[in-house]
Amino acid sequence: MIDVLIAVTSLLVLVISVAIVLSLIEFRREVRILNQSLQRLENTLFPTIQEVSETIMGVKGIVEKVNGIADDVRQVSGAGQDLAKEIDKITHTISSTTLKARASVEGFKAGIWAALKFLKANFLKKGGSDNG
Repeated sequence: MIDVLIAVTSLLVLVISVAIVLSLIEFRREVRILNQSLQRLENTLFPTIQEVSETIMGVKGIVEKVNGIADDVRQVSGAGQDLAKEIDKITHTISSTTLKARASVEGFKAGIWAALKFLKANFLKKGGSDNG
């Protein structure tokens, strides 16, 4: 009976060993297929990854140019604001000068009229009374 049990156990170990060997062979074949698939995938994706990298670098360059343009626009805007302030100062200066000149002219006219009235009132009276 022990001989039968040893024979059955030996046969069972042999069957299990063969199954393990066959499974390992199949596993090795699947690993090789998977490795080949990964290699093909890598070969297919490498140009795409390279293209994406170049695209990202191009976008980065565009963003840097846009930032430069935005900085230029800010500078132009600031220069425009400075120009507007200077124009406002010039306008104020011209207005002030015009008002001062107008006041001076009005004062000069008033002085001339006052002098003429004075001369008319005093010189013509005296001149008229001495001649008569």
